[in-house]
Amino acid sequence: MRKILKTLSVIFGACIVAACGNLQVVKLAQVPPQLSGSTIELSAVRPSKGDVLPHAYEVPGRSMFFQQTSGGSLAVGLLFGPLGVAANGINVERITDLMGKSGAHSSVYSVDALAEARAAWPAVKLMPDDAPVAPDTLVVQPFIQLFVADEKAGINTLVSARVESNQHPAGESSSKPWIGIYSYVLKGTLPLDALKSPLSSEQLDQYRAAIRAGYAEIRSELEFDLKGGKPPKRQIAWVGSPVLGVGLPGDIEVGPSGRLSLRVSAQNMGIGTESLASYSVFVFPSPDQYTFVNGPVDRETK
Repeated sequence: MRKILKTLSVIFGACIVAACGNLQVVKLAQVPPQLSGSTIELSAVRPSKGDVLPHAYEVPGRSMFFQQTSGGSLAVGLLFGPLGVAANGINVERITDLMGKSGAHSSVYSVDALAEARAAWPAVKLMPDDAPVAPDTLVVQPFIQLFVADEKAGINTLVSARVESNQHPAGESSSKPWIGIYSYVLKGTLPLDALKSPLSSEQLDQYRAAIRAGYAEIRSELEFDLKGGKPPKRQIAWVGSPVLGVGLPGDIEVGPSGRLSLRVSAQNMGIGTESLASYSVFVFPSPDQYTFVNGPVDRETK
């Protein structure tokens, strides 16, 4: 727990500069040029919890993960006890596990991220478990995040994909290959009792359709990133959202309808932190899903 708190404090200290101060310190978020033109393939291997959400509850065989950060109503008393934040941190994981297990027979847990991604990407090849990975191939592992930041607000669904290359980013000392995580935040939330009360057939069909639409959006963002060439001119902002915790700084594009894409570089997370991905993309289809804590501003040219 002490290590977790230290890491969180480093992240917060590094990010607060961008949240309240000069956004020009935010490093450009982009896919390495050497990955331009790469082929994408879906992996039959499901992502491990350690690779995507280490503190979540994993729904077996579905590439679905449940996580809550409020501590739950049972944790309120601990928030003011002598153990303070440390006690609440332990309790958050305990409540996450209990709430996750409570949905064992939920119809929501019948949704399979890999199956929905395959339905959304019929032309993308499914890579067998033991197939060798070519240097110009990006391996995509779909997964779904069920996230509760506020029990009263319900369950947010993030349609996500972990994208891994066997190439190392040029000019970086990291021994790890490049990894990107793309997430599309569905509009609206599921009620918390969806963990125990089944959705109707119509509701479940609508939910699956929304997830497939999310994967179509992710593929568009990924393919755009792989076009290569000079990156488009984007603004910088610190974006706040329930699914982002304290928020994140990055490069943004806002469409006429308010659709927001946020691109985040792991280099903006502070010295001494180890991110699960080199690069992250969050797509918010509706303006009521996010706020701007700082910015947007244009990047200053040198």
